[in-house]
This record gives sequence, C-alpha cells and structure tokens, in this order.
Amino acid sequence: MENTNKMITTLTAYNEFIRPYHDAIHLVQIRLEALDTDYGYQYRHNPIHQITQRVKSLESIFNKLSRKHYEVTLENAREYLTDIAGVRVITYYQQDVYELVRALRKCFDVVEERDYIKKPKPSGYRSYHMIAIIPIHYLQGVEYYPVEIQIRTLTMDCWANIEHQLHYKTFQKDCSGNISQQFRQYAEELNELSLKMEAIYSIQNQNTA
Repeated sequence: MENTNKMITTLTAYNEFIRPYHDAIHLVQIRLEALDTDYGYQYRHNPIHQITQRVKSLESIFNKLSRKHYEVTLENAREYLTDIAGVRVITYYQQDVYELVRALRKCFDVVEERDYIKKPKPSGYRSYHMIAIIPIHYLQGVEYYPVEIQIRTLTMDCWANIEHQLHYKTFQKDCSGNISQQFRQYAEELNELSLKMEAIYSIQNQNTA
C-alpha cells in the first residue's frame, strides 16, 4: 500500500510538472503553422511537411538525470534538462531548414543552436537543433520553459529513423565498424540525392517566378 501511494504521489507530481511543457510545445507548434501558412502566401511554397511533438516520460527524465550524475528529482530536471519538451519539424528541402531557422530566431529567444547539417555527427546524422525559451503566461505570472526544436528534411528524417531502429540490434554487435561506415556512406548518398532534387526545385521555382 505504501508503494502504491508513493507511486501515485510521484505520478501526480509528474503530471503537474509536465503541464507547462505541453503548453510550451503548443505555442511553438502554433507559431510554426502560422509561418508555414505565411510562406505559402508569400512564396507559393509551404516548407513544412510535418510537425511532431513529444514530452519526455518520467522514466526517460530520471534516466537522463542519472546518466548526467544529477540527483534524480523533478527539481533537477527543471534546472538542468533542456530537452524535456521537443518539437520536430520535417521540411522538403535543406533551404527550407535554414529559412525556418532564420524565422524562428525572430519569433523566440533562442539560447542554443547546433548545426548537424553542415557538421554531421560521426554516425552520419543530420539535423538542425535549437533550444528556444518559451514564455508561459499563467494566473500567477510568467514562467519560461525550454523547448528543443529539431528541423530536418524528409531524407534526413528517413535516414535517422532507420538508423535509430537498427542501432541497438545491429550497431552494438558491429565490432569492426563496417556497418557504421556503411551507414555514414548512405547518409552522404542520401544527402547528395536530396541536394540534386533541391536543385531541380530551385530551377523550376526560378522559371515560374
């Protein structure tokens, strides 16, 4: 009975803790949808293919705190973790990624940026990561919460999802690194293909301008 009550207390605390992160994600998504609509009106091109969102589970939060050698508490999660709330934006072309990056800098207080497109991770992973601080207005006043925004193209997302799905089954057994090397090569080939398709789009866009 004691364990059950402790679990209920923990889950109640988590639900209260995570609520503003849901609100922050909602605000980011509204702004992204408005930007996509505006691009459609201005340039007859909607850069966003898809927007997905997530908040970390209680287990995921505690596991990350443990890996970072922090005491496992919700207070430390609020203090030290910047990716509890996440929004992933899938675009059609690489130029769309950077258009959205420039627009989001004007919309939000962006405190961190990592360009894994120009400088991919050793695995071949490509994406643009931003940490934006979102003001949440409540009756008691304004509080600020970080949201991690990942922006990547369809081909980058395709590669990342397949790599993630195979990682634990395949990569950890790949002592020689042969499979990892192949995936880096495939990431390069996909990127080259994506840029070729983007070049066709750019030419067509110039012809119809």
